[in-house]
Amino acid sequence: MHVTAVVVNWNGADHLDGCLRSLVAQDHADFDVLVVDNASTDGSAAILGRWEGGSATPTPVSVLRNPTNRGFAGAVNDALAVTDAGAVLVCNPDARPAPTFLSSAMAALLTDDRRGAVQGKLLRTDRSPSGEAVIDTTGHVAFRARLFRNRGEGEIDRDQWDVAGEVFGVSGALALYRRTMLDDLSIAVDGRREVFDEDLFAFWEDVDLDWRAAMRGWVCWYEPAAVAEHERGGAGPRRTARVEQLNWQNRLLVLVKNDTLGGLLRAMPGLLLTTILKTGELLLTVPSAFVAALRDVRLVGVMRRKRAAVHGQAVVPSRQVVDRWFEPFDYGAWVATWWRRVRGIPVGREP
Repeated sequence: MHVTAVVVNWNGADHLDGCLRSLVAQDHADFDVLVVDNASTDGSAAILGRWEGGSATPTPVSVLRNPTNRGFAGAVNDALAVTDAGAVLVCNPDARPAPTFLSSAMAALLTDDRRGAVQGKLLRTDRSPSGEAVIDTTGHVAFRARLFRNRGEGEIDRDQWDVAGEVFGVSGALALYRRTMLDDLSIAVDGRREVFDEDLFAFWEDVDLDWRAAMRGWVCWYEPAAVAEHERGGAGPRRTARVEQLNWQNRLLVLVKNDTLGGLLRAMPGLLLTTILKTGELLLTVPSAFVAALRDVRLVGVMRRKRAAVHGQAVVPSRQVVDRWFEPFDYGAWVATWWRRVRGIPVGREP
């Protein structure tokens, strides 16, 4: 099966060259790389100019240049419009897959036609103070409080995540998708087919896709033999107003689109608590992000319209997805982490 690696770049010049070197070193034979550049202004163009159409490696590298920043979701959709590869490896510039990553992930994908996405074992680029490898993610885990986490994030890698198996979803930082699944999940928006939700722009678009995939009966698979490094947040500063706005509002928009009224009512105590605390954090740390989110309230109506299409084509009701995958939530640990964030102490973040 031919694979296209789609690298979404926006001002990721510091990481771009290393990412492309790791991609062209993959041992999967039928493979090419497509970089979608979202109007970068940081010198990425010069780096991409050296790679585009080069003959130094057997892996072709091409570039799609967007005149504006289309966000992560828009960039991936743009790439899907120009490639017919049977599988797509979505990759952030701050990810470095090991040479066998793609072959291991492809072997897992092709084992079962129901598998639509494969998550590898992503390790942090920086090791622990004692030199041990640290887990970045082994997939997405969902909680009944309607929060989502990267499974294993921040743990020392001691082989505790070395068993392959189904997961709720995969991290868009580095994920292998079957094209058939992506086409199956697409919905009609303004006369075209949308796979990743462009109204989410960036952040939570992978969680949205996880949920939709589960409602269509697809399997997301974790394959620990597919190993990569990921510098979380390496593509840009974490606490810009725009980033914080998207992280706050996109969680709620994903719920509007994928959850049910009954599910939200059952989750209400935890959902209300976490939303109040998240809103308070936003007002204390980046108040302009909350104001910007209020200006985007129109997106609630947009998501309600998309919701009709998503639930209309579901073969597994959303409630069944929640009952199977959404786990009990440790509120005490979460509040402690929330308090550290409010005080400005660095902690891990949600997908």
